[in-house]
Amino acid sequence: KAVVSTQSTGAVRDVEVWIRRRQRELMPSKLNKFKETLWKLFFYTVAFSYGVSVLWNEPFTWKTALVWVGYPDLTWAVKKSLYYYYLMKGSFYLSLMFSQFMDTKRKDFWEMFLHHIASLILIGGSWLGGCYKIGALVMSVHDISDALLGAAKACVYIKFTLGSNVTFAFFAATFFVGRLVIFPFNILFCAMFEGSAAIKNWPALVPYSTFLIILQILHIYWFTFIVKLFIRIATGDDIDKDNRSDEDTPPSSGGEAEEDNKKDN
Repeated sequence: KAVVSTQSTGAVRDVEVWIRRRQRELMPSKLNKFKETLWKLFFYTVAFSYGVSVLWNEPFTWKTALVWVGYPDLTWAVKKSLYYYYLMKGSFYLSLMFSQFMDTKRKDFWEMFLHHIASLILIGGSWLGGCYKIGALVMSVHDISDALLGAAKACVYIKFTLGSNVTFAFFAATFFVGRLVIFPFNILFCAMFEGSAAIKNWPALVPYSTFLIILQILHIYWFTFIVKLFIRIATGDDIDKDNRSDEDTPPSSGGEAEEDNKKDN
């Protein structure tokens, strides 16, 4: 019985070791994370630059009440630059809905999935509903902070501490101003109040406002992560990891890791 018990314990132990090894093999490498980060940094930088070039000279960018002048916007009369802006952002968020299941798994996976769905509904709904002007403003206010976040994470992966801290500080500032000030007090206000005042019985008011509010709730949720990281930097700690990322290696005790090494030898 003692022999059988010892053999059973050894077999279970071997299975546990094999499972841990497989978990480590399936974990995304830092190189893969770095490539994923660089791709998103490139896209958001291009999207922000293009969005600024498209919207800078538009009167409704600086006075949101003008968004509703001439509503509904006829899709055939939309400027090609705005059409390409919609096409670029819509296709990107559509790709993220699927690539998210293959990219690095993060703790806010489902929050990001909800964000992509809400973004696609707002992009498609604003286009089909003839209010592409406010749709373009919603898209543009997100890009700069996303680009800076990608730059900060890229600096982390190449171990450029000063660069990661500086770019994170700019990211936190643009996130706060863009998503917690401009978005709710200008864009959300424009949709919920200026829109309802300019267009009586606007049928899309409730669903459109609902998804904008969902985005705002997600902004507040993500800002809590930013505050935690900012506190770490202020107390002298460096950004060495994205708090939303799952662990790079599965948890295991020192004894288990030592036994893995013995097995490899």
